[in-house]
Order: sequence, then structure tokens, then C-alpha cells
Amino acid sequence: MLGRFGRDAGSLLGVEIASDSIRMLQLQRRRGRCKVVGWAREYFETPLRGPQVLDEDERLLQALGRAHRRCATRQRQVALALPASHVICKVCRLVIGEPERDAEAQLLEQAEQLFPFPLDDLALDFQVLGVSAGHPGHADVLVAACRQSQIDPFEHLFARAGLQVVAMEVDSIALRRALPFDGGSSTLIQLEGNEAVLHGWQGEVLPQRTHIALASQEQWLDPVDRLWQSGGWQCKAQGVVLTGGAATALRAEQLAERLNVDCRFATPAALSELAEDAALATSMTLACGLALGGLR
Repeated sequence: MLGRFGRDAGSLLGVEIASDSIRMLQLQRRRGRCKVVGWAREYFETPLRGPQVLDEDERLLQALGRAHRRCATRQRQVALALPASHVICKVCRLVIGEPERDAEAQLLEQAEQLFPFPLDDLALDFQVLGVSAGHPGHADVLVAACRQSQIDPFEHLFARAGLQVVAMEVDSIALRRALPFDGGSSTLIQLEGNEAVLHGWQGEVLPQRTHIALASQEQWLDPVDRLWQSGGWQCKAQGVVLTGGAATALRAEQLAERLNVDCRFATPAALSELAEDAALATSMTLACGLALGGLR
């Protein structure tokens, strides 16, 4: 499947490696609105096996090359996502007005206490959230860290495909960017062919992620119900946003009836050009969130 709109320009390539396909998307901001520049969904003949998708690097390499050609863009810089379960996120406080370089140095000094990674294997990033409510003169800062050794294999794989990974994000954060909603009262379920992933946010900031494997696309409702019940999400949220490669409006209705909560099937507003194929549009949600983060 492929598509193309407009001229070459705009965002980084948002790329998701799903079990059934490579999903690639580029956006451009025009007159205050986001438009699709190019997209591709390159299916695998057989799904990737297990969580260690990079074990099948030759299949991935070929699929990445085909997806980039079908996306028909000159952009070769890529934004990827790591599962929130692979990244440690914490909210820290820093003095307001400090230069970014000094702030990063302070966070690195605290890294040994904050994160259980050797400093020589630490990849760290941060985002200033705003003035700290309970600490005048300080700003709350969202800090995310993972092992550099988790990122290196992706960088090497994409380099072999002629692409450059320049941004690595937390999947929960990228999804929330693509589908803005009240994270305090709603939660997001990403439904794929081989798993269901439940995304929530502690204090509307820190991502929380749990998942469950699916035996088949047909046997999805009972496992999602168990996921919902086991995490206590029925007490935390009044609504569900359903998205992902296996999400449909019908499944949103079935889920609403089973969980007894409002459940809406959602697609990103930035993908209005793909609206005629709602299932395709919602499958590109994570790629869209990554591209939105890389808009220039």
C-alpha cells in the first residue's frame, strides 16, 4: 500500500516497526494545518516472530527499502519509538533560567541515582514541562532514559537501509501527541494483530504501559478485558480511545459493551487525507505521532 500528497518537505519520517508491517509517514505544516506528504505501509509476507524483531534484520532491511521507495520522499532522517516499558521516565526539578547545557549536566550528575544504567550505556533526554506548582523558582522536567545498547541496533539497521535515526521517542508519548485527549480520565488501547497495549499516564505526565499477547486477531476481546481488569484501569478511567493496526469502529463498539465505558475509534486529525480508509489511518497513528514530533 502506498500514497503520496504534495511536495517533498516537512517532518522527519515517522517509522513504526509492527509485527505485520513497516509503517512510514511524513507530514508537512501548511497554513497552520498538518498535511500528509507521503506514506507507506509495507506488509511482511509472514509476521515477525516475537519481541526481538531485529533478529530478522534482513527481512526488515528489505522492507524498509521498499517502504521508503513507496513513500517517495527525499527525507532520510527518521524518528522511531521504544516501548514505554523499555524506558524509565521520571519528573525532576531544575532551577528556572538555567542554560540547557547546564541543565543537562545536572541531570547527568544525578543519573546514577535516578537510573539503574551504567553511565557509559546511558541515553538520556528531557523536556521542560513548566513551572513547578509546589516549588517556586523551579521547573518540572520530564526525564527519559534507556540503555544506549537498546538504540544502537536500530541505528545500524536503518543506516544499512540508507536512513538515519535522529530521534527516539517513547511510544506512549508519541501516541498521545497524535491523539490529544484528557489522559486523566481516558486511556488508550493500541490493538494490533499479535498484541493489545494499554497506555495510560500517571499524573497526566508519566507514561504507563501494559500489554498482552493475542493468540489470533479473532480472539482479542477476552484478553483485552483481562488486561483492563488486571491493571485496575476500570477504576482509573471513564473512557477508552481505540487505535492501532487491528482497530475498527465495530471493535470499538464491542469493547464499549464489554468494558461498560465510552469507547471511541480514533484516527489522528493530521491524517484527514487518509480518512476514506479509516482502518489504514488508525494503523498509522504511532507513525503520525512520531512525524508530528519531527515537524520543522
